[in-house]
Amino acid sequence: MDELVRTGMDDGVRLRVFRTALTARRFEERITQLAHDGEVPSGLHLGAGQEVCQAAALAALRDDDPMLYGHRGTAYWIARGIPLDVILCDIACREGGTNRGKGGVMHVVDPGRGVLGESGTLGGNFVIGAGVAFAERYRGTDAVTIVFFGDGTSNRGQFHEAANFAGVQKLPLILFCENNGYGLSVPVTASTAVVNIADRAAGYGMPGVVVDGNDAEAVFAATAAAADRARAGEGPTLIEAKVNRIGGHWLADQERYRSDAEKSAVRSLDPLPLLRADVEARGLLDAAGIGSLEAEIGAAVDDAVAVMRSRDLVAPSTVLEGLFAP
Repeated sequence: MDELVRTGMDDGVRLRVFRTALTARRFEERITQLAHDGEVPSGLHLGAGQEVCQAAALAALRDDDPMLYGHRGTAYWIARGIPLDVILCDIACREGGTNRGKGGVMHVVDPGRGVLGESGTLGGNFVIGAGVAFAERYRGTDAVTIVFFGDGTSNRGQFHEAANFAGVQKLPLILFCENNGYGLSVPVTASTAVVNIADRAAGYGMPGVVVDGNDAEAVFAATAAAADRARAGEGPTLIEAKVNRIGGHWLADQERYRSDAEKSAVRSLDPLPLLRADVEARGLLDAAGIGSLEAEIGAAVDDAVAVMRSRDLVAPSTVLEGLFAP
């Protein structure tokens, strides 16, 4: 594996990452309650424990850098400025979402903000991301494409095809693995032959970097260095962030495959309180300031719920609309 030069976050970026992660956590807590109440579908893959990592990585990029995401969490979209009510309308299958509620939680798309979505199947975003990176270079831009994915998806063929093509072509691409130790209920040790997924980078002629995904500074630094490398024409980077999935694979997952001791250990590593403590220790926010931020976020979530409830469910008659470009 390779070492990349660390680039520190300034105070403004640190606060941005904290705000994004805290908003994602509080937003998803409300979505969970809405799902229990039957107001939104329950097939949700919550990002608790991974939102700090996601926010820090995106803070290291420009807002016009194309991004394809994994299926866990809302921090990707919040970091790029998609309004909460728009996200919630997508989740709730209501008019007003980025896809008019027809794609649900796994297909939030806003090209104007660089959010290019996911894929019809997990793993499809690898080859799409490689294609986007190729197109950006062909057009002569200096944009860097980032593709987020989980440890389980790294075992699909599309990962290896895309990584090889990116390495051969020296594409401006960041492959960002959020390794939370599980593909659904299967531990990574039972599904993956290498200790670190980043070890695979050597086979495709790119650096492979492992970072602590609970450390916002480390994630930001690795992503910033990979982006600088890509913009300089030096090609792709594979980053593996070791993170912790605080909850189950999805909302109704009872996690019978994890012991109570493991669940407790994972929750003790929650990065959000760690980031809050760092923000307070640096004097960026005191307890009153954090309380004000919590109130602001709570009000924004309430407003998003009100908007969602005011919108109609997507009509079945629209199912064939939007299949083709005008």
